[in-house]
Amino acid sequence: MDAKAPPCPICERGRPLDVLVALDATWVTAAARAPLPGYVCVVSRVHVVEPFELRGRARQAFWNEVSTVAEAIAKVTAATKLNYEIHGNTIPHLHLHLYPRYPGDPFEAGPIDPRSGDTFERTEIELAAVREAILRIASRKPGVSRATPRRA
Repeated sequence: MDAKAPPCPICERGRPLDVLVALDATWVTAAARAPLPGYVCVVSRVHVVEPFELRGRARQAFWNEVSTVAEAIAKVTAATKLNYEIHGNTIPHLHLHLYPRYPGDPFEAGPIDPRSGDTFERTEIELAAVREAILRIASRKPGVSRATPRRA
């Protein structure tokens, strides 16, 4: 890490908050409150800021796991579209926001604004369904490890 860069809160803690599933290359996070039902964040276990900084197998593993999580979210939520967002200007650690989109969602016909105040409260049962969907898809994918089914 650059000596001038502020410390990474994920690396300082050793992992992100609200880990729903831990895969080989990523953590999948999901807080109880979310801008949309089914929202998750896929966080790289390797500290980089940009996806192009991942090399070789680390890059392949990151994108394979993003795809695995996206497939699981699509199946468990029946979303009509998934939006993928990578920013990193607030937390300088590679993470991808995965937003399932639905007809009539609060952000229909516009960009998602997670700071708008529109949030959904998810139950442990709903989060467990997301976790199980990810684990089910991950167990069938070559190159994606069996995930640890725990909430931390």
